[in-house]
Amino acid sequence: MMLPEHVSLLRELESTLNRVKRPVLDMAQIEDMERVICEAMEFNSPVRFAVFKPLPFLNGADTGEIIYIEGKIHYINQIRKVFHVVDSKGDTNLIKFEDVVGVEMK
Repeated sequence: MMLPEHVSLLRELESTLNRVKRPVLDMAQIEDMERVICEAMEFNSPVRFAVFKPLPFLNGADTGEIIYIEGKIHYINQIRKVFHVVDSKGDTNLIKFEDVVGVEMK
């Protein structure tokens, strides 16, 4: 049997485990990601994006979690600054440039 206080503490603990501060990327990391993105676009290769998802209600806009999105880059919208990534199910995911913290070839 669990008391309501225990349940709330367990939920809070679980939510704090995945929280991270927004990573700050240096120029070398950005250039490496650009190279991987260009190669993936050229050869239509699948990539894995590491995306920072902010959780502003918990500890401010700079706190969140890292999620991973896998798929092929369909289109890069330079005006809106988003990637259009099509996953294995055929769904299109829109990823903001500013939220990308890592890219690797699959």
